[in-house]
Amino acid sequence: MVYILEDTDRLDEGFISSSYKHLSLQRLQKIDSLRKSAARINSASVYLLLRYALKYEYNMDITPEFIFKKNGKPYLKDNDKIFFNLSHSRNSCACILSDRETAVDIAEFRKISLNTAKYYCSPKELAKIEKIEDAEEKNRELVRLWSIKECFSKIDGSGLSMNFKAVESKKLDNIRLVTGERYYAAYYSNKKEKVIKPLLTDLL
Repeated sequence: MVYILEDTDRLDEGFISSSYKHLSLQRLQKIDSLRKSAARINSASVYLLLRYALKYEYNMDITPEFIFKKNGKPYLKDNDKIFFNLSHSRNSCACILSDRETAVDIAEFRKISLNTAKYYCSPKELAKIEKIEDAEEKNRELVRLWSIKECFSKIDGSGLSMNFKAVESKKLDNIRLVTGERYYAAYYSNKKEKVIKPLLTDLL
């Protein structure tokens, strides 16, 4: 299943304090290493979302710790049968659980210049985008492509080291898309997943 927590940009630092007892020492150390308030809040939020997902789907009321394998991709330390992936943007967080390798990326709708798009869009994709006249539609297409390719890069943990321009988004099997009011969320699965959107109060 895919889990999405919306509107995290409306939270403040007090949220982190209220969630301390639900966070692992490992996660607290990560939060403390982050300088920007938004990054700290999202780091706490997406971890709580994972906790919620494990309880909702597997009835596991735990404070998970991670181990990091190839390319730094995280896995549950004490369970090698559940796969997960996490992502957050400026305004939302996403988590996916699966019984096999998986990935998720969430990206907020924002303005992306064509100069920036050249770093991750193929020539064919750029040519198609340049024909879009409506500015908002053009930006959303750029965000959609970014989310899909970022998700693909997270399947094996290659991340930003991947050559995004060489990857045609239409050729990416099993990458599916969730469209929210303020974001796109791309996830990797061999089937269409149910999308759960808990409230913040459900996480604490």
